[in-house]
Amino acid sequence: MRCLIILPCFNEEENVKPLVHSINEALKPQIPYKIIAVNDGSRDRTGEILKDLFADYPISVVEHETNMGLGAALRTGLLTAISEASDDDLIVTMDSDNTHDPEHVLDMLIAIEDAAADVVVGSRYVDGGMQLNVSLHRTLLSRIVNLLIEKMFGLPVKDATSGFRCFRAGLLKRLYREFGDKIIEAKGFESSLELLLKAVNSGGVVTEVPIVLDYGRKGGSSKMRLFSTVVRYLVLLFKRGI
Repeated sequence: MRCLIILPCFNEEENVKPLVHSINEALKPQIPYKIIAVNDGSRDRTGEILKDLFADYPISVVEHETNMGLGAALRTGLLTAISEASDDDLIVTMDSDNTHDPEHVLDMLIAIEDAAADVVVGSRYVDGGMQLNVSLHRTLLSRIVNLLIEKMFGLPVKDATSGFRCFRAGLLKRLYREFGDKIIEAKGFESSLELLLKAVNSGGVVTEVPIVLDYGRKGGSSKMRLFSTVVRYLVLLFKRGI
């Protein structure tokens, strides 16, 4: 068994090198791993830095010539991982802006076995989880969206919008056989919710582990456009809810 980590990257020149180093420090002593970085048309030095990291870390880089959005980058990373993973491998998705601590990956690896789960969600909203250095209005909107998701779909998670996840590769292979390249169709941050809904509807068992999301660890500005992101979440919710 090994762990494949998908990093969708767009203009992350300040974050990607320390993040890759932290992933290596956390996982190398514990489990064989590989990073699949998707450079989504970055206009800074992200692509150059990723290629330089290849000399010292188990990392492969997939290039999008232009910025296609988080959904497309996540889909590319998933399809790449699925194509080379064994059924018993584990596939992790996480943000590349350094706000997700790779130490939590180890908690996910334990939880997916202990709970006999197919998906582990890194959650800010279970006991022990929290978010730091996040604005009040962003926190409130996140809570509201998650409450809507819980009411509409009855998902067994408190943090359905978290993009920090661990999947059994066998589940993702099953989703690929069902959906093909449409395993993710959403364009933005709502793509993580779309993937979770498909996993649950396909019979995947989901559990959560607490994480600390810390925006203070991030260099550079946020890629999320709050208003348009909330609108896309609402469109996805009502589309799926019909």
